[in-house]
Formats: sequence, C-alpha cells, structure tokens
Amino acid sequence: MTALPDAVRCLSLDTAAATVTAALAERGVEAILLKGAGLARRLGQERHRVYTDIDLLVAPASFDLAQRSLTDLGCRSALPEGGPDHRSHWYERPWRLPGPLSLTVDLHRGFHGVSDPETLWTVLSASAERIALAGGTVAVPDEAGTALLVALHAAAPGLSDRPRADLSRALAVFPADTWRAAADLAAQVGAIPSYALGLRLAPAGATLAATLGLPRRGPVALWLRAHRASPVALTMAQLAELPTLRDRLRHLGPRLLPTAASMRHASPLARRGPAGLLLAHLARLVRNAGRLPAALAEVRAARRSDRG
Repeated sequence: MTALPDAVRCLSLDTAAATVTAALAERGVEAILLKGAGLARRLGQERHRVYTDIDLLVAPASFDLAQRSLTDLGCRSALPEGGPDHRSHWYERPWRLPGPLSLTVDLHRGFHGVSDPETLWTVLSASAERIALAGGTVAVPDEAGTALLVALHAAAPGLSDRPRADLSRALAVFPADTWRAAADLAAQVGAIPSYALGLRLAPAGATLAATLGLPRRGPVALWLRAHRASPVALTMAQLAELPTLRDRLRHLGPRLLPTAASMRHASPLARRGPAGLLLAHLARLVRNAGRLPAALAEVRAARRSDRG
C-alpha cells in the first residue's frame, strides 16, 4: 500500500485535477488528464503508483485562454515573471495551485517528440474516455493514446526513473495491438523517432519495435535526452541538427544569455542588483565552458552508438 503522506498527496492531486478541469470546461477549455490517476488505472497500479503533479493537455488554440483561466483561479506561473523560459519545454508550462499544499499543474499544448501538436490534440480528444475521479469526472487518453505517451515520456525522462518503470509496466500490460495502434498515432502526430527510441529503451520494447518495423536510428539529440546527457551536450547536438545559421543563433542565444528574469529566478547571486546579475552571467558562462570537453565526448559517443 502507498504510505499515508503519499496517499494524501495523490488524493489532493486527484481533487485538484477534477476541480481544475471542471473550471476550465466552464470557461470553454476542454482538457485531458495525461498521467496521474488515469495512467495508474491503465497500468493496474491504482493503489501503488505515486504521482507528484497534474499534467493537463489542452488544444494549442486554447492554451492562452487556459493560462488566463488558471490565473483567474488563483494559480501562479512557476516560470520567471510568468514568461517562457528556454529551460522549459515549449509545449508545457508549470502553474502553482493556491492553497496550503505545494501542488503543480503542468499545462500542455503538446508533448515531447510530437511535431504536430494540433493533430495530437485532435486524435487524443477524439478517443478520450471519461473516468470518475474525486467526486467529479476527467477525460483521459484511451489505451493506445496512453501507450504512445508512455513511450514518448520514456524517451524524455528528465531526472526521474519513473518513465522507464512505466514503460516496462505498460509493455507487460498492453497487448501488441495496442502498441501497433500507438505507432499509427505516432505517425499521425509526427512522433515516430521518439516513439521508436522510447520503446527500444526496454528489452521487450526493442523486440516489439523491430516487429513493428520502427526505425533503429534517430537524431543524436533525442538519444542524448533519453540517456540523460548533460544540457551542454544536448544543446550542441540540437545546434548541429538545425538547418540554418539563423536557426542556430536563435536556438543558442537564450542559452548563452538567458533573460534577467530567468537568471534571477535561478540564481541568488543574480538577485543582488546589476553587479550580481553580471557576475551570475559570467559564472554561468565559465561553468559551461568548462563542461565543453565532456559534452563533446558525450556527443561523439552518441554518434558512435547504434541509437536503437
């Protein structure tokens, strides 16, 4: 059984998910609960799986309205000054819920590895199923949609071991037809490289990927992210994969020189006036320069791998 503090937190998250989705619906914004209780039920882990936030997907066209609605509900952006930040994925923004507990809603307008977020919303919302949750109801992806998201999350695990554990569990629970349907979804939303890579991170998934005829090799940057490479190595690989110098400069600019708001958000030194901000920038540049040799080695290793 889940320990009591974790159970209380999950119950609080379930209640918040039901409340927030209902409030968004009243404002004309439909939302899908991507993980949390819905994923726990799909994996047969309702009494064991612990989750720490609420992941809600909305239509890309509704994203700004959803953010304004969260503000009206008393939520506050977890990003510096509420604006975008290069360290956060373009497709999601975290929001802190009001109240005594520290609860977060990750508001999504897409997902890692998906190049067509509009189609992602279309296909997931068309097949979504409603489940009872904390006295209300929420929409969750169907089984094929869940399989797709589990594989994509495994390909971008961040610092957590949970995505790969979820992948192993999903491979044991979902039949081959579900993964085939998920591959069809991946093709529709432009996520085949990430889907194939995610599956191949588990032995059973690698066998399945071969059966489905999924590609063995993908972009170096995807491989590095899946294997938790350093941010400097990931940035180098991403730069190499961009087609034009203009694209590379646009990508590199905010990583070399983050906004003042971002620096103050991340560094106590940057909050000590203009001099502190300058020193924080210099210290960051020196740290990243010192990491270049190791990052180059990471990129070379990724290029030598079969990335399957």
